[in-house]
Amino acid sequence: MRNAMPILALLTMLFVNQVNGVQNTDFLDDPDHQFWYDINTLPTIRLSFSQSQWDLLLTSSRDDREEVSGDFIFIKEGTEYPLSNIGIKLSGNTSFVLPETNQDPYTQANFTLDFDEFVDDQALRGIAAMKLKRFKDDSTFVHEPLSNQIMHNFGIWTAHSSTYTRVEIKVGSNDFQYFGMYRMNESVNRHEYIDKRFGENNDGGFLWQGNHKAWGIAHFSRIEQDWGGIGDFDQASFEYKGKGSKFEEGKAQLVELATNFTQLEGADFYEYAEQHINVPLLMKGLAAEAVLGHWDGFWGNGNNFMFYIDEQAVLHFIPFDTDNTLGTSLFVDDVGERDPFIFGRLATTPSLVTKLMAIDEYKKLFKTYIKQLVNEDNLMVQAYSVAWINDAHRLIEDHLVNVTGDNQQIIDEPADWANQSSYRLFELTTGKNWYSTRKSAVLGSFKAPMADAGENLTIEVGQTVTFDASASTDEDGSIVDYQWSNDLSGISPSFIFDSAGTFVVSLTVTDDDENTDTDEITITVRERPAVPSPSAPAVDSSGGSSHPIILLLLIILSTSRIYGKTILNCESK
Repeated sequence: MRNAMPILALLTMLFVNQVNGVQNTDFLDDPDHQFWYDINTLPTIRLSFSQSQWDLLLTSSRDDREEVSGDFIFIKEGTEYPLSNIGIKLSGNTSFVLPETNQDPYTQANFTLDFDEFVDDQALRGIAAMKLKRFKDDSTFVHEPLSNQIMHNFGIWTAHSSTYTRVEIKVGSNDFQYFGMYRMNESVNRHEYIDKRFGENNDGGFLWQGNHKAWGIAHFSRIEQDWGGIGDFDQASFEYKGKGSKFEEGKAQLVELATNFTQLEGADFYEYAEQHINVPLLMKGLAAEAVLGHWDGFWGNGNNFMFYIDEQAVLHFIPFDTDNTLGTSLFVDDVGERDPFIFGRLATTPSLVTKLMAIDEYKKLFKTYIKQLVNEDNLMVQAYSVAWINDAHRLIEDHLVNVTGDNQQIIDEPADWANQSSYRLFELTTGKNWYSTRKSAVLGSFKAPMADAGENLTIEVGQTVTFDASASTDEDGSIVDYQWSNDLSGISPSFIFDSAGTFVVSLTVTDDDENTDTDEITITVRERPAVPSPSAPAVDSSGGSSHPIILLLLIILSTSRIYGKTILNCESK
C-alpha cells in the first residue's frame, strides 16, 4: 500500500483545504452561536398551537409527518425573544411518538422547528431552525451533549452543537404545560450550519443524510444510478437534504463518487480519496465513533451520519445523532471492550472504511486520533467527563419533573435494552467504569514492538563489538527508543570488552505507543592468546646470520597462524 503522499495529491489537498471549509471550531465562540448554544445557561422554549393545528399535528405518523403553524418564544436570562407562525413538526425514527394520545394525555415527543417555513427569511440571532429532542432511554441526560462536546474539543468542526432547554407547550386557550428537559440541537439541514463551517463562497454543494431505514444500511458500495435507496424522502438510505431542483445533479455526483470509492484500488483509490474525501476529518470521525462507542453510526450500523459534498466535490463527514454512546451497547457484544480497529461488525463495516484503514498512512492517523481521545485532558477521559457531567446535572436537576411523567430522574446506567447494563459515567463507586474500560481496550489494541538484539558473539578481550538492533520492528507504528543494558542507546552502538567472561546484554525497544519489548544476546569474551617471541636468527658456519628475507617470512607466517586462529574462533548463534 502507499505510504507516501504523491506530490500532485498533496498539492491538490493543500489547495482544497484552503477553500473547502473553516476546519476549526472558532464559530463556537461567535456571539450569535453562543446565544443559542451556551452550555452554562438554561433557557426556556415556549411553543403555542391553536387547537386545530395541534389536532393536525397529532395525525402525523412515523412515515408521514404534518408540519403545522405555531408561535415560538425563546426565554434566556429573563428576556423573551418571540417569533410567530413558525413551522413545527414531529421528528424521530425509532424515537417517534405523538405528544398526546387517548391513552396518554401528554408524552415527550421530538420536534423540528422551522422559523422560515411560513414566513420567508424569518430567523432569530443567526438561525432559522433547530431540533428539540427528548432524552429517550438516556437517564444520564448526557450521552449526546457530552459526546458532541468532546468532538468539538477534538476539532471535529462538522459536529453540530447540542445543549439543554426547558420546553413548555400551550394548546388553544389552555395554560402552558411544562413538558420537561430537552436537548436543543443545532439543525444541520440549514444554510446557517453550512455557512458557519464552509463559508458563503462554498455553500452551493450537496448535503446528504445516511439512514438505516426502509432501504437498508447506507453504504456507498450499494449506490447505483437506478437504486431506489437514493432520494429526497425520509426513508431513503441516502436522503437528499437540499432544497430546490438540484436533486438530479446531486444524485449524479453522488453516484460518480460512490462508484469510484467502490471500484478503484491501490494507488488509483488513494489518489482519488486524497482529492475527493477530507480524509483527516473522516478519520477523526471514525476515531470518535470507535472511542465514544457510537455503534449506531456510519461504521457500526450504516446509519445516523451526514456528509456535505462541497463545491470542489470533496466529501466532508458529519457525525450525527450520537445518543447511543458511552456504554449504551447493542449490535456488538460490548462497546467498551471492543477493539477500535474493528469497531463495526464485519457484516456491516462499510467497504470505504476497510479500504481507508488498509492504507498505512490513514491507519496510523486513526491510531493517533484514538490515542488522543483517551489520553488528552478535555476529551474522553474520566476527570474531564465527570466534571462536565456534574456541571450539566447541576444545571438541569431542578427542572426534571414535568406533566408527561417522562425522564424525571437522573440515573447512572445505560438504556434498559442495552446488552451491557453495568457501565457507569459519574457514580463510579459501583458498576463498570466506562472511561478506564474503554481506555484499556483502546491502548491494548496497539501491537507491541518486537525487539531483536542480533546474534550471540564470541570475541577476544579488547575487540570492539557493534551491536545491531536494526531487525527490531513495530507492526502498527514506529520504534522511538533503543536502550541496551550496558548503558548504550541507539540502533547500532559500539562497545569494547576489556575483560574475559560471559556477558548477557539486553535490548529494550519502545514504540510510539509507549509499548516495550526486550531481547538479549550473549557475548563470550576470551583472553587473547599470547604472541610467541621470534627465535634468535640462526648463524651459519661462516659466522653470518640467515638471510633477512627468510627471517621476515618466518615471522609473518608465525603471526598469521596465531591471528588467523583468533579470527576463526569468533562464533555466532
